[in-house]
Amino acid sequence: MAIRRSDLVTGALVGYAAGRAMDAATTAFYSRQDEASKRREHELAPGGVLLQLGRHLGAAVGRNLDDETAGRVGFAIHRTFGITYGILTTALVRRGWSPWTAGCGVAAAAFVVVDEGSALPQLTAYPLASHLRGVVGHATLGATTSALLSLLDRA
Repeated sequence: MAIRRSDLVTGALVGYAAGRAMDAATTAFYSRQDEASKRREHELAPGGVLLQLGRHLGAAVGRNLDDETAGRVGFAIHRTFGITYGILTTALVRRGWSPWTAGCGVAAAAFVVVDEGSALPQLTAYPLASHLRGVVGHATLGATTSALLSLLDRA
């Protein structure tokens, strides 16, 4: 069963909105973190994970990106992931999954594979608060995606 163009658009919009909700949740969580955990994160990923992601992607294609460009690249990848999760969740819903099972399942898989999986070499080096922020963020992503698709499913 192929995904329809309207499902791609719906999924992209839902994923974008859920990604924005995730950003709000993780920003709020980060503002409440203690300074020691923030310092430790900065030691492990100077400038933040998105900046480091941008740097690594630039290096992979032979470019040494400045901080501003690397940050934009990392942020674009972050947004693309959110949109992709929305499209994937929408496709699962169209295949008969409940919006809540699909949304929470995709968000949980994203947390395990992308967040925790990409940090395996330094998994125990990050403070517990960093991991908890990821849990809160991905739970928000899953709940928002699920709620939006549930509302659209009823319409």
